[in-house]
Amino acid sequence: MKKLLISLSLLVLVLAGCAPSETQEDSKELNIYSARHYDIDKAIIASFEAETGIKVNVIAGNGNELLERMIREASQPEADLFLTVGAETLYTGINEDLFDKVNVESFSSVLDERYYGEKWVAYTKRARVIVYNKNAYPNGVNVQSYFDLADPQWSGKVLTRSSTNSYNIALLASLILTEGSEKATEWATGVVNNFARRPTGNDRAQAAAVIAGLGDLGIMNTYYLGIMINSADQAERDVANSIGVVLPEDVHVNISYASILKNAKNAANAQKFIDYLLSVENQAIFMNQNGEYPVRSDVPLTELLASWGELDPQDLDFEKLGRVYAQALMMFDAVKWE
Repeated sequence: MKKLLISLSLLVLVLAGCAPSETQEDSKELNIYSARHYDIDKAIIASFEAETGIKVNVIAGNGNELLERMIREASQPEADLFLTVGAETLYTGINEDLFDKVNVESFSSVLDERYYGEKWVAYTKRARVIVYNKNAYPNGVNVQSYFDLADPQWSGKVLTRSSTNSYNIALLASLILTEGSEKATEWATGVVNNFARRPTGNDRAQAAAVIAGLGDLGIMNTYYLGIMINSADQAERDVANSIGVVLPEDVHVNISYASILKNAKNAANAQKFIDYLLSVENQAIFMNQNGEYPVRSDVPLTELLASWGELDPQDLDFEKLGRVYAQALMMFDAVKWE
């Protein structure tokens, strides 16, 4: 009788182990670490939840802070997906082996190979451009490259953000990689010599300062102009409509990218969300409502983005950008770019 009870107990345990459990395909949850803080992202997430029944939980933060958190949690990640606003985190994420493979096979015909890798894919682009007042310069400005900003003819006329701003750090890091340290240092030194004022404010503040006549040339990301043109604030719309844009040759294009966390509990849902971000509909939404460039080649540009001309991006390896991030910070300090 005792042997029979033991046998029955073992059978119960075996059957319990064979009972159906929730697989990744059945999971109805997705956990995201996001360094993006835009209303449009919230709207797209809400649409994804409504269409799929998958509950999306978002923890927002600074990209580098989230990166440190992912390193601490590497063996048991709390997040399934990482979304960020710049490629500078890619280098550490890949070298710390935080990311798993991303499947972009169904999009390969409409994606430029420079905008995806084995463990990441860009889903929006933004260019760091030079802006001016169209009313003050109705025929445009004689500027073709970032290096023109260092020309003495623009002494006291260049407006920009501080050296702690991630967009400026990424720009300088990109110049270190594509032009070399010596030329990048010369550029940063020349721009500092041409400052119209101490660096202050965000990108929108640079546009407003250009229109206010505090300087002639500003450095800013294109998507801010898209946001300003769609703003409920008439003053912001007026500034944006008065801004002229120069797309420099070898323009610095940075990306928002997505990566699935290694050992993610809901990796299948993370891949579904990436596919959703890359859909034609959502690529158009990012562009129309947030002024970001689509990564798909089959999504036509808005009239605004097309009016700036064709992007001629740097030959930049996004996976290496973070490798010289610290060097860019030290270079800014050395040339006294506050």
